[in-house]
Amino acid sequence: MSSLAIQRLETALQAKKFDHTLAKAWAVGSASSERERRVMSTGIAALDSALGGGWERGEVSELVGGRSSGRLGVMLATLAGATHRGEVVAVVDALDRFDPASAAAAGVDLERVLWVRGPAISVPAARLPGSDGLSEVVNRAVRALDLIVRAGGFAVVALDVADVPSRWLCALPLATWMRIAHVNEGRDTACLLVGEAPMGRSARGVSVRLTASSRWTGTSAQSRRFAGFDARAEIMSARGHQAQGEGVKFRI
Repeated sequence: MSSLAIQRLETALQAKKFDHTLAKAWAVGSASSERERRVMSTGIAALDSALGGGWERGEVSELVGGRSSGRLGVMLATLAGATHRGEVVAVVDALDRFDPASAAAAGVDLERVLWVRGPAISVPAARLPGSDGLSEVVNRAVRALDLIVRAGGFAVVALDVADVPSRWLCALPLATWMRIAHVNEGRDTACLLVGEAPMGRSARGVSVRLTASSRWTGTSAQSRRFAGFDARAEIMSARGHQAQGEGVKFRI
């Protein structure tokens, strides 16, 4: 039986909504110590299997990789799956790169998408005197992400900063991502950061690092056609590598 001091401490933590930090003595060393996971599909079966069902709801996860790595394909597959189930999603598009036609072709129901568009600028232009400034663009996108997560009601909220150099994102205070993770904790929203490199997943979120090679059809130069990507995902979490060997392979 816990002491009066411990009971008072637990009550104080619960009042501050920090009760998730408490370790239950009866659960230590048993299967019941595993927190009930609430996940949503990525839209890709192989990736879902590696993630234990999909993206963790109430957490911040990352989808990172270089250009033509398949990150957009995975993001659209996630959005398509959510909207197909009748859920509502949001995309914070920092540099106005989101293409509704491509999203619709991937199966996304655009009637269920909140699209927050940033300025349509190139990264070099954002550094010119008198321009909006890349730093301000990033800050506005992050503020929009924060507001949408706080509003609630979205199955997925994706921040797409894929064309923003990682050094600009690394310049953001660590508290930025901690705040968003805290706001999203316990909600039904899977928050997804899409970019070149890891930014700020939450403690139980994951970082999915993608690489891909182009896939072509046709037996001659005249008939050669692009047919998609053969992608590979390496999954990182607070517990370390989750994928084994060469990682998870799938097609987009």
